[in-house]
Amino acid sequence: MNPRISELFDELDFITSIANNIHAGSLFASESIRKKLLRKAIDNLREIDVIRHSLNPQIPEPWASMSADEIIKGLGVYR
Repeated sequence: MNPRISELFDELDFITSIANNIHAGSLFASESIRKKLLRKAIDNLREIDVIRHSLNPQIPEPWASMSADEIIKGLGVYR
């Protein structure tokens, strides 16, 4: 996975945990803090989308989740 996408998802997880604490009432946050969290989450999602569209996968999708042995076996090539 692209390292930047991994960082963005980690940030989204952190933002989600803060938002959950705000909604649970264990954390008081002003409206401006909530807006900043939402804006940051939207920015992260947009950046993930840009990176996702720029990637050019070299492995066809049906094979992407298969192990090397499964692919070789499916091609009829045996070790």
